[in-house]
Amino acid sequence: MDQLVIKKTIWNDEFWQNPWDQGGLAVIILFIAAVLLLILFAIVFGLLTSTENTQCGKREEE
Repeated sequence: MDQLVIKKTIWNDEFWQNPWDQGGLAVIILFIAAVLLLILFAIVFGLLTSTENTQCGKREEE
């Protein structure tokens, strides 16, 4: 049992020492953050434009 724990910690240490693995993880995190920000902007600006359109439509009818 101790050998499995030791092997797992060695693999974990090797992962964080490899710059390619760190770079890949950074790219994945940046991609997810960019997608979430785009969704946030789409929601915010979608709500802003929808309220402006309804107000303009009511003014034109009057």
